Amino acid sequence: MAKFLKIPLTGVANTPEQLIAIDQVVSVIPGAVAGPGNTPTTKTRILLDAAAAYDVVEITHTAALVAGDVLAAFNAALTANPGGVVSTLGSPVATAQVPQQPSISGAQGRTVVTTAQVGVIYTAVAFS
Repeated sequence: MAKFLKIPLTGVANTPEQLIAIDQVVSVIPGAVAGPGNTPTTKTRILLDAAAAYDVVEITHTAALVAGDVLAAFNAALTANPGGVVSTLGSPVATAQVPQQPSISGAQGRTVVTTAQVGVIYTAVAFS
C-alpha cells in the first residue's frame, strides 16, 4: 500500500501538489467543513487522526459529471496498491466528450469530437 496520497493542484501558487499521509486518514467525506450537505459537489473533506480530535483537510474542486465520482476517486487512490510510496488521486469526468451529430458519412471509422472530455480540477487545499 502507498504511504502518501498525492493531490494534483491547478492554479495554486507555488503548490503543484499536496501530499497526505495515508496512515493518518480516518475518513473522506463530500462537502465543506460547514457540513456534509454544504457544497458536496465542489468540496471534499479528509479527516485525519490527531491526538485530541480530528484534523480536517478541505479540498476544493470542480464538480464531477456524476455525483459521487470525486469521493470514489479518493477512495480508489487510498485503497490502491501501486507498489510505490505515492498513490495519485485521479480526475473523474467533469465534462463528457461530445461527438458530432449526426455522424459524418465517409469518416472511415473515426468519430469526430466537437467537445473534448474535461476532468475534475482540484483547485485548493485548506487545513483546519
